[in-house]
Amino acid sequence: MPTRRGDRGKRRRDALADAILRRLDDIDQQWLDRVAASVQRDDVTPSELRDAMPAYLSRLAGGLRRADTAQAGGTSSWKEVAREHAETRVRLGFDIDQLVEEFIVLRQVIFRVLVEDGVLVDVDQASSIAELIEGAIAAAVKSYVESRDFELRKQSAENIGFLTHELRNPLTTAMLGATRLRQTLVLSPEQTRMFDLVERNQRRLAELIDGVLLVERNAHAMRPKRESVALSALIDEPIAAAKVNAEAKGIHLETHFDPDLVVQVDPELATSAFENVVMNAIKYTDEGDVHVDVEDGPSEVIVHVRDSCAGLSPEELRTIFEPFRRGHHGKAGSGLGLAIARRALESQGGSIHAESGGGHGCHFWLTLPKPRS
Repeated sequence: MPTRRGDRGKRRRDALADAILRRLDDIDQQWLDRVAASVQRDDVTPSELRDAMPAYLSRLAGGLRRADTAQAGGTSSWKEVAREHAETRVRLGFDIDQLVEEFIVLRQVIFRVLVEDGVLVDVDQASSIAELIEGAIAAAVKSYVESRDFELRKQSAENIGFLTHELRNPLTTAMLGATRLRQTLVLSPEQTRMFDLVERNQRRLAELIDGVLLVERNAHAMRPKRESVALSALIDEPIAAAKVNAEAKGIHLETHFDPDLVVQVDPELATSAFENVVMNAIKYTDEGDVHVDVEDGPSEVIVHVRDSCAGLSPEELRTIFEPFRRGHHGKAGSGLGLAIARRALESQGGSIHAESGGGHGCHFWLTLPKPRS
């Protein structure tokens, strides 16, 4: 049963919510006038500055009614519109200081308007307003950093895409030339070996160019669409494909998991990450077993993949998730699978880790967030 103090806090939050809705237009306009005066940029329109603020104020009032604390209300309300607002601020060239300043101004405006309205009458309510804005600042800054990093990766990918396109054209010409020469000339054994070397390195260069494009495309395209999905829908198909590869190598693949476990992920990205890890385990295990086990944690599902490979050194473990970095197994490949898996998981709140005894076997584990209850 709610305490008397809890009832009083609820009434105060309701009063704040009512006043914010009643004076929403005043708050919005006063805030916009002050921010525009601070920015002083002719290339930024009032609508761009205002952006999601009216929607935030409306949702904020609803959040205050539902939340246990003002800060929780501010954070939950702002999360719904923070990404759009952050993307606008990144596009306009705002830095984080300017973003935070917006919310300091908003706090001051709300404070002034609610005092005028006779709602804000004591220190406790002033503290509630401060908590409310602190929650919004935290959510906005997080979204701003994510959006800024996304734009930087996108720009980098575009630059690299242009460069690799320019490299691909002369490489394609060189490959065609080498093929024509091989077909038209009578080659000695030594010349044949030289042509083999040239063509092998041309193919390797083409693979590297394709790999760079793949990594950069994934880096800026990974905007996950998270949904609740059963674990079986993510890993059944990759496991079926892995079993075919394992049987071809004489390796035993064993799995233990509850197919009905539910995670909150982007199905395509999560499946890609798991597939990269389990296929990697099959690839680098020449004999023995690969085990897939799933642990059901309080807030996440942990997928363990253990293999019988030759193991990894501490230095290899430090770099194994970086693009084009591979363990020293002498196997063919570009070293992109684990890098892509890491980006796919981290983009949706998951993670990937690895450990090895050094001389035998590796253990990779992926964490996938569960739906919030």
